[in-house]
Amino acid sequence: MVWLFIIAAICLVLICFQNQGVPVMLFHQVNEHSNVKPHDLESYFNYLSKKKYQTVTLKEMDALFKTKQKLPAKSIVLTFDDGYYDNYKIVFPLLKKYNLKAVFFVNTLFIGDRYDRSDTVYKQADSVNAGLIDNYFKVLPTASDQYFSWEEMQEMELSGLVDIQCHSHRHGMVFSNTQLKNVIHPNFISAGDYFVLDGFVKSGFPLFKMRGELTQAGLRMDESGKEFFKTFFDELENVSISKKHKTKMLKDFFTIDFIQKHIYRYTEAEFRERVEKEITTNKAEIEAHLPDKKAMGFAWPYGHQSKLSIPWMKQLGIEYFFTCKKGTNARKLNPDFIYRIELRKVTASRLIMLTKINSNFALGWLYRWVS
Repeated sequence: MVWLFIIAAICLVLICFQNQGVPVMLFHQVNEHSNVKPHDLESYFNYLSKKKYQTVTLKEMDALFKTKQKLPAKSIVLTFDDGYYDNYKIVFPLLKKYNLKAVFFVNTLFIGDRYDRSDTVYKQADSVNAGLIDNYFKVLPTASDQYFSWEEMQEMELSGLVDIQCHSHRHGMVFSNTQLKNVIHPNFISAGDYFVLDGFVKSGFPLFKMRGELTQAGLRMDESGKEFFKTFFDELENVSISKKHKTKMLKDFFTIDFIQKHIYRYTEAEFRERVEKEITTNKAEIEAHLPDKKAMGFAWPYGHQSKLSIPWMKQLGIEYFFTCKKGTNARKLNPDFIYRIELRKVTASRLIMLTKINSNFALGWLYRWVS
């Protein structure tokens, strides 16, 4: 008898919270070579359209909240980070076909006015971004046809289906501690490697754990410290010892004395200045290129968030903060911490399943804690 009451109570909760959760879905590149394939995204969009999900832009969300209203039942928010060209070429036509809306969070350092698209070929984002940040530190052009242009952005924004928002200007990183994590290898150098090494990258330079540069003050290593480690690393490569022993010796290289001599900790004032510069530039670029635009949403690069920098961004006009933490949101969501759902292995069926789960606020709350 007790079990019947428990089962009845669970059923009642699930019924009451059905369509009361707001999934916010996160995507990046969408093409035949990315983890999100166009046919899977179209199948998913077709499902949302047939099931009459209410897609909303941040502008519409803000208008409701400012008048003390909640999002409609069965709402969902589609978000795309960075601003890749395939979002214009592939995603935007699908939004028009199924009459759905989306929010695009854009890094403005990589955006150009317009491009000749006759020979644009989709490339893998990591290698493209590394080359662009290398250019940035060499004071060379950083606009790339792998991103959509301001002209294309204007077209999307004017359609009413796309809402362009902030994702930082340059998507940078800093070292977060002094524990050796990796060593630069010429076969793969990331955009983050260029940032934390101040644009000067050599094989054998050390890498510590990294965080988004808008989430903490961070650290930097001076040039003599990098070269000192590189010399030690190169010499150790020729020594016949076990990999485990070699790893320990490399980690032990960073003594208290070395850290005091060669590692600089950015001050809170320098951190705030960095945050304000990034957000001011990102926001100003978007608002200058898009008519009557108010950029008030921000998606944390790399999903790294920080309570410390939120007040500084709010003073600059940012009101909504989107994370990469999985889970659903209430119809009156928390603007300081908006949950988003991203899949590494994407299929239409998985997207549909997670949408169903997170549209129920009770199930979405459970998913939030187990994912």
